[in-house]
Amino acid sequence: MGFYTNIEDSENFWKVAADDKDFWDAYVSTRPNYSPPFYDLIYKYHAAHSSSFAVVHDVGCGAGQVTAELTNHFSHVVASDNDADHLEVAKRRLTRVFDSARVSYTHSKAEDIAKHHLAGSADMIASAEAIVLMDVDEGLKSFAHILKPGGTLASWFYGRPTFADPQLFTRGQSIIDKIMVLNWTKVIRGSGPLRRWGFKRTADGMESWLDFVRFPVEDWANVQRYKWNTHGTLPFFGQEACGWAIEPMSNIGNKEKIIIERDPDFWKNEWNVGAVKSYFSVLFPGFREAIGEGDAEIDSLFHELAEVMGGESAVREFTWPCVLTLATRR
Repeated sequence: MGFYTNIEDSENFWKVAADDKDFWDAYVSTRPNYSPPFYDLIYKYHAAHSSSFAVVHDVGCGAGQVTAELTNHFSHVVASDNDADHLEVAKRRLTRVFDSARVSYTHSKAEDIAKHHLAGSADMIASAEAIVLMDVDEGLKSFAHILKPGGTLASWFYGRPTFADPQLFTRGQSIIDKIMVLNWTKVIRGSGPLRRWGFKRTADGMESWLDFVRFPVEDWANVQRYKWNTHGTLPFFGQEACGWAIEPMSNIGNKEKIIIERDPDFWKNEWNVGAVKSYFSVLFPGFREAIGEGDAEIDSLFHELAEVMGGESAVREFTWPCVLTLATRR
């Protein structure tokens, strides 16, 4: 197996050019749709500890999917990302709908967001698919600085698409896992030391189901950890793709609440095998360069997956493993 090595050696391994419109359009269309009940869970939690819905931050906003939703409940949304290109994509997509009074933009790492915004200036911080990419201890310090007392931190992470039907899960999930491993192996093992370190930190965090996140009791209260579909695989890549030991850890506090639920309808997608291919084609920006126009082993696995699903046009239901952490600023 060849490895893709023509990549910048940086711990920031998730990077796409802003002008790659085809990538971003496909990326947004193949992500899970965060459901109204999911967002309602976050809003109700916040309302239980605060009456203010003035300012919310979307940290690690990417293309702005979460930013757009947050405008439905907050007067102003601050969208931030550590990559200027990603922030430009969010601006391009959102400024057609929202003016500067509703949405503003900050180019910043999560760990440095407190350098750009005043202490106690935010009511809520939302962060989707980003917390495993940051120095979480520094990130939480920054979040605690800008949140008002009673403010909410909501961070979540979802993993691999998972067959909702138990029989299809038994017969076909391992094929999806193999495709995932082959794609990530080509990217990760061709990385330099800084990039590999970034992958290592992320792999450990994903394997932990975000339990590695420590909420210091002097800053945070009312911590709740929701986990859906733990029979699925949360990490996009692990030891098989990385080639090194994965080291999950748990920093769950004694008074924290943990809720685990299996729900085949959670963020349900209905896909044929072509849609699964589209999902993989834009799951990570390095896949296209690493795989090229095709890979015989991966193509064979997609053919096998199509047979399990009942043919190229057969539509099957997929759900998602996901974890959501909620915490209140003291």
